[in-house]
Amino acid sequence: MFTLGDILQQANKEDMSVHISGTLAPNPEMIFREAHHDSRQVKAGDLFIALKGEKVDGHDYIASAARAGARAALCARPVADIPPGFLQIIVPDVIKALHATAHARTQRQPETLYLGITGSNGKTSTKEAIAAILERSAPTLKTLASYNTEIGYPLTLLRLEPQHRYAVLEMGAQWVGELTMLSRVTRPTWSLITNVGSSHLGYFGSPEQIAIAKSELVQALAPDGLALLNYDDLRVRAMSAQTSAPVLYYGQGEGADVRATDIAGDSLFGRRFTLRYKGEEMPIQLHIPGEHGITIALAAAAVGCAAGISLDEIRQALEALKPAKRRGEIKPGPNGSTLIDDSYNANRQSILAIAQAMHDTTLASGGRRWAVLGDILELGKYSREEHRACGAALAPLVDSLVAIGEQARFYVEGALDAGMPSENAYFYSADIENSAELEAAKRAAADLLKAEIRSSDLVLIKASLGLAMDTLINQL
Repeated sequence: MFTLGDILQQANKEDMSVHISGTLAPNPEMIFREAHHDSRQVKAGDLFIALKGEKVDGHDYIASAARAGARAALCARPVADIPPGFLQIIVPDVIKALHATAHARTQRQPETLYLGITGSNGKTSTKEAIAAILERSAPTLKTLASYNTEIGYPLTLLRLEPQHRYAVLEMGAQWVGELTMLSRVTRPTWSLITNVGSSHLGYFGSPEQIAIAKSELVQALAPDGLALLNYDDLRVRAMSAQTSAPVLYYGQGEGADVRATDIAGDSLFGRRFTLRYKGEEMPIQLHIPGEHGITIALAAAAVGCAAGISLDEIRQALEALKPAKRRGEIKPGPNGSTLIDDSYNANRQSILAIAQAMHDTTLASGGRRWAVLGDILELGKYSREEHRACGAALAPLVDSLVAIGEQARFYVEGALDAGMPSENAYFYSADIENSAELEAAKRAAADLLKAEIRSSDLVLIKASLGLAMDTLINQL
């Protein structure tokens, strides 16, 4: 919840010209319930953010947002045919004004602890796990879905309510300097880094640049803040040198403050381990997949420990966790098989993590492991290299590989070079910009899977979000 005064106050501080068009006199105490940039999500009492994109101009939807009950629109130009009483708040730069409004709103609530989360993999699942623990202590705001961009981050902050003691904020980056910019909207009280991998490698150019970008969230901390760092990732561990704030390490290594030992159990359906912190220990049984599930749990436990939550409360929250939607969900597959829906997004590290979990789990006699993969996007000049390396590493982990897209051909190339029998590798070529062609490739792959898969098989579906692999899952 925020006010018109929040919009005007910070805009005035930044010398940003604001003009309000409407039949009502603007009242700084006017309250907005939430802010949305998608008119289909607008409800009564909201503010509509009119953004002009490459393909869609939000100004074309101001009138429909007003009819849906929005009280005003933040926009760069006014439009006609709006209901009486609806305000158009006209600014030269809508995103800048959105950031300024979120900053003003959080400045009114300094008692809230703002926890920023970034990393190449696992941000959303880690955010959900952390919120599950903190919610046991006090009201907690968390990022909606994966709203972690220059648009989604401030929209999340504008959902802040006075009762929120914690705000768990997922923060993404596609360029060096982006996290510094987001931290100016609201400076994190605590910062947590999951890992440094190859996500957005095409934007950054090298893993070293990715590490520099992620470290900005640590550098943004005040000396009385807290950096929560993955001890098992050497690039993340090294970020401790870039902050004057205290550091709390989590991981499996002996130097971690919040540590997992005695790891056992099924990798795919949930490991069990002993959680250790400051001489205390607690057995944990997870229900989220893979070794990366342990890392997610340890990150969340580290936040809980720092917040003074008991290990037993942490255990209860972690043991209640289920995979987030399309992030390792276990579902019924074709012909009575077991399907792993990990289709939300992908990079080489996350593909191999879930494939390793598949490899480590025990199947019924005759069961086979299938990896159904689409392109990894945003790799730039590294695309062939990353897909080939992924395919080569998959060869000993799965029995069959089904590749869909353009760059996915290099999964197959790498897998065959690493010894996968050619009769176990399938490639369905498709221009991913051509939706009809891509969907035809998915249908062909679905026909293959429905014909070949047996009840004892395990099937992984994974790709970058842009390939919308959920449409393939719907066919199985």
